Amino acid sequence: MAGRVFFHGALANMANTQSNKMPPREEWIDLPAPERIKAIGHRAYVGGQLPKMWYGIGRRQYHFLVSQGLRSHHAFLDIACGSLRLGQFLIPFLDEGNYYGLEAEPALVEAGLREEILFDIAEIKRPTFSHGYDFDFSFVPRFDIAMAQSLFTHLTEEDIQLCLTNLRKVAVPDSQLFFTFFQGTFPNPDGPSHANKGWQYTPEVMQSLVRDAGWDGDYIGNWGHERKQVMMRVSPRA
Repeated sequence: MAGRVFFHGALANMANTQSNKMPPREEWIDLPAPERIKAIGHRAYVGGQLPKMWYGIGRRQYHFLVSQGLRSHHAFLDIACGSLRLGQFLIPFLDEGNYYGLEAEPALVEAGLREEILFDIAEIKRPTFSHGYDFDFSFVPRFDIAMAQSLFTHLTEEDIQLCLTNLRKVAVPDSQLFFTFFQGTFPNPDGPSHANKGWQYTPEVMQSLVRDAGWDGDYIGNWGHERKQVMMRVSPRA
C-alpha cells in the first residue's frame, strides 16, 4: 500500500481519448488491470465510456450526497474513486483538504487529474489519495461521509467484509457510508474480485456483512441509478 499521496502529473502511454468504440471484451478482460486501463481508457474502465453515462452517474452521486446532508466543511472519503467520476464534482465543492480518495490503480487517478479536473482546482483544493487493494484507510484521519459507488458490484463477499471491517476502524460515531450493489440471486463469477466483472447480492446478504463488520444498515433501494444499482446507508454500531 502506498502512503499518503497528493499528485498531479502525466501518465505516459495512457489512452487519452474515450472512443465510443470498445475493443472486443475477450481481448482485454483477462489482462492485468494497468493493461486493461490502457486498452479501454480511464472512463470505460470504471463504467462510463459514453459521456452521458460518465457525467450522469457522477452528477447523480453528487446530488444524492448533498441531498443526504453532505456540506463543504465535511471530510469526504471516496472509496474506489477511480478516474474521478465523482471527484470532478466533489473536489471543487468541498473545502480545501476535505476530499480523500482510495483507489487500487494509481493510473486511474492520474488520468482523472489530468483529463477531468480543469484549471488549478487540484492544487487549490488539495485532495489526498492513497492506493492499494487491501482497503487500508489509515491515510484518512477521520471522515463524515464516505461513498463506495459501484465497488461492491465487483467484489467477493470476503473483500466486501474486508472493506467494511477496515473502514469501521477509522469511523467516528457520526460517520456515514453509502454504498451501492446489484441486487439479485444469479450465480456470481468464479475467482477473485475483478473491476470489470459483476457480482450481485440480496439485501439480506448485505445486511449480514454490514452487521458482522460492526455497522448498522439502512436499505434505501432504488435511487434512480443508470445501471439499476441499489443503495444502502450504514453507520457505526455503538
